[in-house]
Amino acid sequence: MARNEQVMLAMAGDETKLDEMIASGNWQFEVKFDGERGKLCKSGNKIELINRRGKDIGSQFPELIEMAKSLPDGVFDGEIYVPANEADKDKPTTGGRTNVNPKDALILSKIKPAVFKCWDVLKWEDHYVVDKTYEERKELLGRVDSLHITGFDGVFPEEDPRKAWDEIVAGGNEGMVAKRVGSSYQFTRSSDWVKLKTWQENDFEVIGFTSDKREISALIVKGGLKVNCSLNAEQYGKLLGELIKGEEAIKCQDGTIGTAIKNHYTAKIKYLSKTDTGLRFPILRELS
Repeated sequence: MARNEQVMLAMAGDETKLDEMIASGNWQFEVKFDGERGKLCKSGNKIELINRRGKDIGSQFPELIEMAKSLPDGVFDGEIYVPANEADKDKPTTGGRTNVNPKDALILSKIKPAVFKCWDVLKWEDHYVVDKTYEERKELLGRVDSLHITGFDGVFPEEDPRKAWDEIVAGGNEGMVAKRVGSSYQFTRSSDWVKLKTWQENDFEVIGFTSDKREISALIVKGGLKVNCSLNAEQYGKLLGELIKGEEAIKCQDGTIGTAIKNHYTAKIKYLSKTDTGLRFPILRELS
């Protein structure tokens, strides 16, 4: 298998389809983790951890290379991430674990150990298994005690994905991936895998703006959160013409500085979750 060979990717889905998918009985559901996609490749004593750009990042995660020594030869597909620290109320991430030298990576592997959350197998021992069904490939993974296998991890009953979804939303986590029963592994983006993300939508009071790339690049809402000013040309021109600037400078949660406004606006924003420095993937839906 070529190092830079395309992995299977999911189509974007909609939560409104979740109950229909559950009722059909044609889908299995896995928790979606917010980390870095990786292929763990083992052939004898040679072990590589390849990211989506085809780069071997094994030196960044020595604890995963050590874990892989107990695996059978093969190619395993999954997500690399550092689990959330409940005490710090953070989210799963690979932040701080990439692009460091091997000495620092070894130290970090003890302080912030990563997990390889495996959801598929492309090669088992000396033969490819991509033509096997989703269930057959999962059965192979279940034979390996040292692997963390995607699913509901015993936290959510696997037969109740709706309850799992509700718990994931309540926890502010990434979402789920629906996988079609009986499907093969395809080296492309496929409708047999569907991402269901936990998008939220709320109204926020607009208190200012930033001017990074144009006069109004992003809107600042109460709390110092930002969203790109993605209005069409007509809406943007109207906003620009009626905006009344204030004297106050506003410091955003990400550290950037913006300008206050005196007008009263409400921004309807779609986003995945809130973080310490802002909103994850914010999208301006409406300005009123």
